[in-house]
Amino acid sequence: MKLYFRPFACSLAARIALEEAGLDAEFVEVPRDGTLPDGRAFTEISPMGYVPAIETSGGFTLTEGPAVLTYIAELAPEGMLNFTGFSDAHYRMLGWLNFTSTELHKAVFAPILGSGFSDGEQDAARVRAARPFAVLTRHLEASEFLGDRFSVADAYLLAVLNWCEFSKVPIADWPVLLAYRERLRARPSVAQAMAAELPLLSRAA
Repeated sequence: MKLYFRPFACSLAARIALEEAGLDAEFVEVPRDGTLPDGRAFTEISPMGYVPAIETSGGFTLTEGPAVLTYIAELAPEGMLNFTGFSDAHYRMLGWLNFTSTELHKAVFAPILGSGFSDGEQDAARVRAARPFAVLTRHLEASEFLGDRFSVADAYLLAVLNWCEFSKVPIADWPVLLAYRERLRARPSVAQAMAAELPLLSRAA
């Protein structure tokens, strides 16, 4: 399996999941111009040009972060990154994956980190962080993880919360979230994934 990634993008969550599960993968960095090492345009794999994307030896290709993470969770040993089949916990995990995708990744950070947005639009996006941050704070005040154990939903939320300081989103004003992020950063799979990508950041900038 190949994982297409950009350093410290949301694809970091997929790398964390692979590390946590001990799954083998080839990691392919997607350059800024989108031309892959084999000469293909990345849009041949991910039509929107977004990471993460995975490609199996059998020719199966999957894009969209929550789908990629769910796929990896299903490949992992049972219970390691996921919750059993048709269960409340499983669907809560899917809910948190989509919450992170829509309420934080797209609504808050995409306008700040993307191109073509005005200063006013970026400031409005920072203000929008307050409501989902409040929801997460209420939940995580009484819970170590989004579920009753670490899952791919935590990997995704961690990857997104990593962008706060660069985006000038004041995570320090939300001590429960700051503490949650620090706990996850200390987790071996997270630390290993971040250490693998940190040296690539300056080259990708």
